[in-house]
Amino acid sequence: MLISVIIPTRNRPDYLAEAAASVLAQSHAGLELIIVNDGSTPVRLPVDHRIRILESGQSGAVPARNMGVSAAKGDAIAWLDDDDVWTDTEFLTIAAAILSPTIDFIFADGMLIYPDGKSHRSFAEDADEKSLTKDNTILVSSACYLKSLHDKLGLFDQSLPYYWDWDWYLRVARNGSRLQRIERPVVNIRIHENNMSGLTNADARAANLDDFAKKHRLGKIPLKSHIDFAR
Repeated sequence: MLISVIIPTRNRPDYLAEAAASVLAQSHAGLELIIVNDGSTPVRLPVDHRIRILESGQSGAVPARNMGVSAAKGDAIAWLDDDDVWTDTEFLTIAAAILSPTIDFIFADGMLIYPDGKSHRSFAEDADEKSLTKDNTILVSSACYLKSLHDKLGLFDQSLPYYWDWDWYLRVARNGSRLQRIERPVVNIRIHENNMSGLTNADARAANLDDFAKKHRLGKIPLKSHIDFAR
């Protein structure tokens, strides 16, 4: 199985280098790494035939992700944010062994790493159609799924810049897809002031969350982040 790993990035060269290295260290032989550069800083990475670099012209994070999906050649798609790092070199091997016509979406556990580099908390939550109507308990950097889901459901909703991922998971679940959790940590999620879920974005996140809830007829949902579920 060829897995297309997509990393959208904007002006984070040091973080990006670490993220890309963690992808190329995966034991799974069949992978391509698509870097979608949505910023002005040129992407400079070691030459590797598995890497493709796309330029999205600062179109925004969700359009950049959709560009990556459209360019992907793989049977499956995996995501890694440019400030996160895969810590389990077997992650894609495990994902490829599980993915099938009956299990077309997998996700795994992770660790939230704080700025001092030493403090951390575990993120280990399950998710299904019912739970996703209340909370987003899937780390996007641990998600891997069959690309055919996009053929059925389309691309990500660009009107939901903060909640495009939650929207996607709920669309997938309501499609009748089985979401399978891998109960082992595979990724380190960096917590820092520039995260999309940072407190500085609270007002914009709240407004976008209301839009998401209205789209799916969910009623009022309280504003949360993945930190609220970490232990």
